Amino acid sequence: MPDTTHATIRSARLGDVEHILAEYRQAVAELPREESANLLWRPYDEFKAAVENGLFFVIENAVGSFMAGAGVFDLPGSVEKELGMCYVKKEWRGYGLQNLLLQIRICAATLGHVPDKSGEDAATKSFAALITGVKPANEHSAANTERLGFEPLPTPPSALFNACASCRTPPARDSGRKCCCDFFYLSDARRAEAIEKSLQMENWSRTRNGHGLIVALKIRHLLDIDFRNALHDIVQELRAQEPRVPTPGKQVK
Repeated sequence: MPDTTHATIRSARLGDVEHILAEYRQAVAELPREESANLLWRPYDEFKAAVENGLFFVIENAVGSFMAGAGVFDLPGSVEKELGMCYVKKEWRGYGLQNLLLQIRICAATLGHVPDKSGEDAATKSFAALITGVKPANEHSAANTERLGFEPLPTPPSALFNACASCRTPPARDSGRKCCCDFFYLSDARRAEAIEKSLQMENWSRTRNGHGLIVALKIRHLLDIDFRNALHDIVQELRAQEPRVPTPGKQVK
């Protein structure tokens, strides 16, 4: 039997804020600059808002030590949501935790923006687009993102560039790039697939170099029967919709 570590994935709480930020600060201080830049840091207010909304998730071992984290962030003035700030500590890479965090966030972000179809033009209303940014040099994250079904976003909404002012690794002026990241969106069909896979999971189990990792899913939207039923309904609705590319920058009215 391989040696096994037991861990938990859950929504972060306000009491976790400083501890999580300390982990990210340590990563920025200790990792090579080109690697720490992949964390895509968020302003404190945005990070805290994600925690308050139950949209920042942490993976921790049995004694509460941080292993990985990631969040969902609202884009100001837009209905789109960005999946960002993903960080997996070096010793826990290779177990698929980035994929797990993507799947969990897809479910949570979708539940957080179920369109109201009771009004006019109900047939045209759809779920908020899910967008993520990846630095071109971060080939591993780009591969994970595409494997889960994210596709290149031709015209990113302008709100995605708000964080560029505080970017630690902006593109060179002669690069022709507006941002150091490439952006991707998730189609309705692949969103439905990711949600369905999450609903089928009892836990997350992977083995690497003879060591096993089992992550218990302590996530409300996968444990509460009402949320699960809502996600099942969403899967059916998404599969009934035509494939679409999101209209970037749609303003909230």
